Amino acid sequence: MSSERQRALSDRDLWILIAQSSYGDSYRPLNLRGAILRGADLAGADLTDASFARADLSGANLEGANLSGAFLAEANLKGSILKGANLIGAVLSKANLTEAILSEADFSDAKLDGADLSNSDIIDTDLTRADLSLTLIRSSNLTRANLFKANLSGADLTGSELLEANFGKAFLNDTVMDQVQNLERTIGYKG
Repeated sequence: MSSERQRALSDRDLWILIAQSSYGDSYRPLNLRGAILRGADLAGADLTDASFARADLSGANLEGANLSGAFLAEANLKGSILKGANLIGAVLSKANLTEAILSEADFSDAKLDGADLSNSDIIDTDLTRADLSLTLIRSSNLTRANLFKANLSGADLTGSELLEANFGKAFLNDTVMDQVQNLERTIGYKG
């Protein structure tokens, strides 16, 4: 398929692909690199180890989806819903997650280096040991987010809400925290 001619898959097409990838004796992760999936409804889908590199998932509903080990580098997830999703060990390097709903999702051990999470809802989200280096997290709500042992080196949290966020043993070299709210009410922050 040429780069100029991309196909937008319907939700029905996607669910058929998901079912076919997990049918039979061997599991075959989906490869939807560069796919246009704007507004797709994939709530609760098992997308373990799937590849969505450079895919357009803007406005997609991935609530409760299993994206553990998925490859979403440079994907567009602007305005997507990932509430309660499992993204353990997922790769989201340089992904666009602006204005996304990421509350209650599990990003443990995920790679989000260079990603943009600005203006996102990151309430009660688990980012334990996540690589958030050079990530933009401006004007986001990180209330009760767990950033234990997360790498925030060079990240920019300007204007974000940090009420009861856990920064225990987090790497904060060159992290920008201008005009953050409730820094004094975080857990484990030693600035």
